[in-house]
Amino acid sequence: MSRIFLDTEKLKSPNSGLGQFCAHLGKAIENEANEPIGFYIDKKHYDFFLSNNKIIWKRSHQYFGVSVKADLWHCMHQEAKYFPKDKTTKILLTIHDLNFLDKYTGAKKERKLKNLQKLVNKASGIVYISEFTKKIAEQHLKLPDVLQKVIYNGVSVSDKNPIKPAFIEHDEAFVFSIGIIGEKKNFHVLVEGMKKLPHLKLFLCGNNSSKYADKIRTLITKHNLEKCVFLPGEISEAEKNWMYKNCKAFVFPSLSEGFGLPVVEAMHFGKPVVLSKLTSLPEIGGEKAIYLDSFLPEEIANKIEFAIQNNTLEQQKSLKNRASFFSWKKAAEQYLEIYNTILKK
Repeated sequence: MSRIFLDTEKLKSPNSGLGQFCAHLGKAIENEANEPIGFYIDKKHYDFFLSNNKIIWKRSHQYFGVSVKADLWHCMHQEAKYFPKDKTTKILLTIHDLNFLDKYTGAKKERKLKNLQKLVNKASGIVYISEFTKKIAEQHLKLPDVLQKVIYNGVSVSDKNPIKPAFIEHDEAFVFSIGIIGEKKNFHVLVEGMKKLPHLKLFLCGNNSSKYADKIRTLITKHNLEKCVFLPGEISEAEKNWMYKNCKAFVFPSLSEGFGLPVVEAMHFGKPVVLSKLTSLPEIGGEKAIYLDSFLPEEIANKIEFAIQNNTLEQQKSLKNRASFFSWKKAAEQYLEIYNTILKK
């Protein structure tokens, strides 16, 4: 019997943020553990982990519970719906963000907050992926007197075999950003800033079929920047790595981030990062990042130009060292320590 089970149900969507979290952390924990780890997983990804102790996800488990013999069940995100039937099984909860507080209003917002509070009430321990997330949880939830800790996500980036995207036609100087093209990413503020950087192009990669993406395209047309600012859509991991490797700087004016994975990925390649000062980003970028004092076009252009001009070999080394701080191996070791602490109580 595995004493510890990980709810990796979100691997159903392997390219999503939570799917990647389950994949990388689950693998790292399995590698670092001194005892067998069990996994709750969808049928399609059954062989993803080496363990022979797995339970296949079923939608009905939301209503009837999971028949599992375990001492500890790790809910790997804050909207978990699947729990052991045995109410004596201890629960560890990882909270990534409370973004719904900004996304929704009224009854829907209250309902989501109430559901999260119910989950928190079940927990024998809570992990937050940043100090910022912990602070927001403390402001909006009644937290029980249980073990609580911040454990930063790791980053898994491959430098091998990057692929040049088809939309890059020439050897051109460009800045880069990536993410869901939604309001909270605040990408539209970069458009006017690019008017003052005619020698650079900007590529905003990510799902570009939203109303917010249409808003950005309207701004591009309004400012006659069709040859400077582009929304090419989603890209592969290999293409993303090429963009990181070849961009002049990475720009991320986001208004709300529980962690900010792309920031660490860019630093891994030694690229200067220009960030907003909001939410978790100063915590992740640390002293190595360059921060926007406002979202005015002049400020954005000046900070991008400064970042590029000051990206020395020494600075690149510092950025790479900062990125190495965020490792899945380190995260797994910290989670295993928490598992053991909870199980001893």
